[in-house]
Amino acid sequence: MKILALSLIALSLAACSQATPDAETSKTPSMPGAYMIVSGNGYAAADLAPYAATLPPIYKKYGGYYVAFSTDYTVLEGSPDAQAILISAWPNADAAKAFWDSPEYRESIKLRDGIGKFDVVIVPAIPAPPGQR
Repeated sequence: MKILALSLIALSLAACSQATPDAETSKTPSMPGAYMIVSGNGYAAADLAPYAATLPPIYKKYGGYYVAFSTDYTVLEGSPDAQAILISAWPNADAAKAFWDSPEYRESIKLRDGIGKFDVVIVPAIPAPPGQR
């Protein structure tokens, strides 16, 4: 069951990573302007599948896409206890915050209420050096 639930979440994430934003909302820059980093713990993957399934159209609308997701990551220093770490890219921090505050996401997050503990941060990207953009 755990493998099936993780597969459903991975399929949802793959759909998000292939989505492109609507022309009227924003355009994905060649380099992301911000990243949203989520670490989660204390949840059953099957319980998150309905929540994860709602995300692709919301990400698309606000210009976000996933760049990394893993339950099997390497800790080089410290002792993080996350079951999974997820990183998404956004045109800028305002777009990531607009996603987070959107009515669509506020409805979706209700499906995650009471399931695990999640830490979510938005980190501005460092601009690429000239010539690497």
